[in-house]
Amino acid sequence: MIVVGQVLADTGGWGHMTGWGWGWMGLMWLFWVALIGLVVWLVARSSDRSPKRPSPDELLEERFARGEMSLEEFEERRDALRR
Repeated sequence: MIVVGQVLADTGGWGHMTGWGWGWMGLMWLFWVALIGLVVWLVARSSDRSPKRPSPDELLEERFARGEMSLEEFEERRDALRR
């Protein structure tokens, strides 16, 4: 019973949550916050590298430039997209 009382009262001089105890706990929290932040940043950064899809106007311009449609057809489709 005396041993339990000493451990609970921390009379043995271990200083679990005094001095460095709080400091190490703070550093541990800082480490985990930094690690989670790093993971979130890496995931967000990797998702930005997905290829950009061209807009409908860009697709029309490319098809017109390749000669796949006439000027009249290009203008008709462009006007339809802008409505």
